[in-house]
Amino acid sequence: MSYLTPGKLPIGYSLTRRRAKDGFERENLKKFGRIPMRKIELLPLALRFAFAEKSIALVTEGLGPQPFHGAIAVLVNEHTASASEMIAAFAAENRLATIVGTKTAGRLLSGDSFKLPHGYVLTLPVGAYYTWGGRLLEGAGVPPDVPVEFSYHAVRAGSDNQLEAALDTVERF
Repeated sequence: MSYLTPGKLPIGYSLTRRRAKDGFERENLKKFGRIPMRKIELLPLALRFAFAEKSIALVTEGLGPQPFHGAIAVLVNEHTASASEMIAAFAAENRLATIVGTKTAGRLLSGDSFKLPHGYVLTLPVGAYYTWGGRLLEGAGVPPDVPVEFSYHAVRAGSDNQLEAALDTVERF
Protein backbone atom coordinates (compact mmCIF):
# COMPACT_ATOMS: atom_id res chain seq x y z
CA MET A 1 0.00 0.00 0.00
CA SER A 2 2.96 2.27 0.59
CA TYR A 3 3.70 2.25 -3.14
CA LEU A 4 0.27 3.70 -3.88
CA THR A 5 0.89 7.02 -2.13
CA PRO A 6 3.93 9.28 -1.63
CA GLY A 7 3.18 10.20 1.99
CA LYS A 8 2.24 8.53 5.22
CA LEU A 9 -1.47 7.78 5.24
CA PRO A 10 -3.52 5.79 7.74
CA ILE A 11 -4.67 2.54 6.11
CA GLY A 12 -7.04 0.96 8.59
CA TYR A 13 -7.19 -0.77 11.95
CA SER A 14 -7.84 -4.15 13.45
CA LEU A 15 -9.82 -4.47 16.67
CA THR A 16 -10.15 -7.27 19.15
CA ARG A 17 -13.55 -7.84 20.70
CA ARG A 18 -12.28 -6.54 24.06
CA ARG A 19 -10.96 -3.30 22.57
CA ALA A 20 -14.16 -2.73 20.61
CA LYS A 21 -16.23 -3.35 23.76
CA ASP A 22 -14.07 -1.21 26.06
CA GLY A 23 -13.90 1.69 23.61
CA PHE A 24 -11.01 3.08 21.61
CA GLU A 25 -9.75 6.02 19.59
CA ARG A 26 -8.25 4.80 16.33
CA GLU A 27 -5.58 7.53 16.44
CA ASN A 28 -4.30 6.10 19.77
CA LEU A 29 -3.98 2.48 18.64
CA LYS A 30 -0.46 1.06 18.42
CA LYS A 31 0.80 1.83 14.89
CA PHE A 32 2.46 -0.52 12.43
CA GLY A 33 4.01 1.74 9.81
CA ARG A 34 7.17 0.16 8.44
CA ILE A 35 8.10 -3.23 7.05
CA PRO A 36 11.61 -4.22 8.18
CA MET A 37 14.34 -4.33 5.52
CA ARG A 38 16.55 -6.79 7.39
CA LYS A 39 15.84 -9.88 9.47
CA ILE A 40 17.58 -8.38 12.52
CA GLU A 41 14.86 -5.70 12.61
CA LEU A 42 12.17 -8.35 13.11
CA LEU A 43 13.08 -8.98 16.75
CA PRO A 44 12.14 -5.50 18.06
CA LEU A 45 9.00 -5.64 15.93
CA ALA A 46 8.06 -9.02 17.37
CA LEU A 47 8.68 -7.80 20.91
CA ARG A 48 6.58 -4.70 20.29
CA PHE A 49 3.54 -6.54 18.94
CA ALA A 50 3.69 -10.21 19.98
CA PHE A 51 2.70 -9.90 23.62
CA ALA A 52 0.67 -6.70 23.47
CA GLU A 53 -3.00 -6.07 22.85
CA LYS A 54 -3.69 -7.19 19.26
CA SER A 55 -5.61 -4.08 18.18
CA ILE A 56 -3.40 -2.05 15.83
CA ALA A 57 -3.52 0.72 13.26
CA LEU A 58 -1.74 0.39 9.92
CA VAL A 59 0.03 3.36 8.28
CA THR A 60 1.86 3.61 4.95
CA GLU A 61 5.61 4.11 4.96
CA GLY A 62 5.86 7.39 3.03
CA LEU A 63 8.14 6.20 0.22
CA GLY A 64 7.86 9.42 -1.80
CA PRO A 65 6.48 10.14 -5.27
CA GLN A 66 6.58 7.38 -7.88
CA PRO A 67 6.28 7.83 -11.66
CA PHE A 68 3.16 5.65 -11.81
CA HIS A 69 1.15 7.63 -9.24
CA GLY A 70 -2.13 8.77 -10.73
CA ALA A 71 -2.24 5.92 -13.27
CA ILE A 72 -2.96 2.81 -11.20
CA ALA A 73 -5.65 0.18 -11.65
CA VAL A 74 -6.28 -2.62 -9.18
CA LEU A 75 -7.88 -5.78 -10.56
CA VAL A 76 -10.32 -7.51 -8.19
CA ASN A 77 -12.90 -10.28 -8.28
CA GLU A 78 -14.86 -12.56 -5.98
CA HIS A 79 -11.63 -14.38 -5.10
CA THR A 80 -9.93 -11.21 -3.85
CA ALA A 81 -9.87 -11.62 -0.06
CA SER A 82 -7.81 -10.97 3.04
CA ALA A 83 -4.78 -8.68 2.58
CA SER A 84 -5.50 -8.08 -1.11
CA GLU A 85 -8.93 -6.84 -0.09
CA MET A 86 -7.27 -4.41 2.33
CA ILE A 87 -5.21 -3.02 -0.56
CA ALA A 88 -8.25 -2.58 -2.78
CA ALA A 89 -10.21 -0.87 0.00
CA PHE A 90 -7.30 1.46 0.85
CA ALA A 91 -6.84 2.40 -2.81
CA ALA A 92 -10.57 3.02 -3.27
CA GLU A 93 -11.07 4.97 -0.04
CA ASN A 94 -8.16 7.31 -0.83
CA ARG A 95 -8.80 7.50 -4.59
CA LEU A 96 -5.29 6.23 -5.29
CA ALA A 97 -6.32 3.72 -7.96
CA THR A 98 -9.25 2.72 -10.10
CA ILE A 99 -10.74 -0.60 -8.97
CA VAL A 100 -11.60 -2.82 -11.97
CA GLY A 101 -13.44 -6.16 -12.04
CA THR A 102 -16.11 -7.57 -9.76
CA LYS A 103 -16.85 -7.06 -6.05
CA THR A 104 -14.34 -8.64 -3.66
CA ALA A 105 -15.19 -11.55 -1.37
CA GLY A 106 -15.71 -9.66 1.89
CA ARG A 107 -13.56 -12.13 3.83
CA LEU A 108 -11.25 -10.28 6.14
CA LEU A 109 -10.93 -11.19 9.80
CA SER A 110 -7.83 -11.49 11.95
CA GLY A 111 -7.40 -14.99 13.29
CA ASP A 112 -5.31 -17.06 15.69
CA SER A 113 -4.46 -20.71 15.21
CA PHE A 114 -4.32 -23.27 17.97
CA LYS A 115 -2.69 -26.70 17.73
CA LEU A 116 -4.93 -29.59 18.62
CA PRO A 117 -4.16 -33.27 19.18
CA HIS A 118 -3.54 -35.58 16.22
CA GLY A 119 -2.06 -32.83 14.04
CA TYR A 120 -5.22 -30.74 13.76
CA VAL A 121 -5.20 -26.94 13.87
CA LEU A 122 -8.15 -24.79 14.90
CA THR A 123 -8.29 -21.24 13.55
CA LEU A 124 -10.68 -18.77 15.17
CA PRO A 125 -11.43 -15.14 14.31
CA VAL A 126 -10.05 -12.83 16.98
CA GLY A 127 -10.31 -9.36 15.45
CA ALA A 128 -12.19 -7.35 12.84
CA TYR A 129 -10.51 -5.10 10.26
CA TYR A 130 -11.86 -1.64 9.45
CA THR A 131 -10.72 0.85 6.83
CA TRP A 132 -9.54 4.16 8.25
CA GLY A 133 -12.94 5.56 7.30
CA GLY A 134 -14.54 2.97 9.60
CA ARG A 135 -15.85 0.58 6.96
CA LEU A 136 -15.99 -3.11 7.97
CA LEU A 137 -15.04 -5.24 4.95
CA GLU A 138 -16.15 -8.60 6.39
CA GLY A 139 -19.31 -9.64 4.57
CA ALA A 140 -19.39 -6.45 2.46
CA GLY A 141 -16.42 -6.55 0.08
CA VAL A 142 -15.07 -3.77 -2.11
CA PRO A 143 -17.14 -2.80 -5.17
CA PRO A 144 -15.27 -1.93 -8.38
CA ASP A 145 -15.22 1.56 -9.90
CA VAL A 146 -15.28 -0.08 -13.33
CA PRO A 147 -17.43 -3.22 -13.18
CA VAL A 148 -16.23 -5.90 -15.62
CA GLU A 149 -17.52 -9.46 -15.37
CA PHE A 150 -15.06 -12.23 -16.20
CA SER A 151 -15.63 -13.62 -19.69
CA TYR A 152 -14.96 -17.29 -20.29
CA HIS A 153 -15.45 -16.64 -24.02
CA ALA A 154 -12.68 -14.03 -24.00
CA VAL A 155 -10.31 -16.40 -22.20
CA ARG A 156 -11.07 -19.15 -24.71
CA ALA A 157 -10.23 -16.66 -27.47
CA GLY A 158 -6.90 -15.90 -25.76
CA SER A 159 -7.64 -12.59 -24.06
CA ASP A 160 -8.45 -11.31 -20.57
CA ASN A 161 -11.30 -8.81 -20.73
CA GLN A 162 -10.77 -7.61 -17.14
CA LEU A 163 -7.06 -6.96 -17.69
CA GLU A 164 -7.84 -5.18 -20.96
CA ALA A 165 -10.38 -2.96 -19.15
CA ALA A 166 -7.77 -2.12 -16.48
CA LEU A 167 -5.19 -1.23 -19.15
CA ASP A 168 -7.72 0.93 -20.97
CA THR A 169 -8.49 2.70 -17.68
CA VAL A 170 -4.81 3.41 -16.97
CA GLU A 171 -4.13 4.61 -20.51
CA ARG A 172 -6.81 7.31 -20.12
CA PHE A 173 -4.77 9.02 -17.35
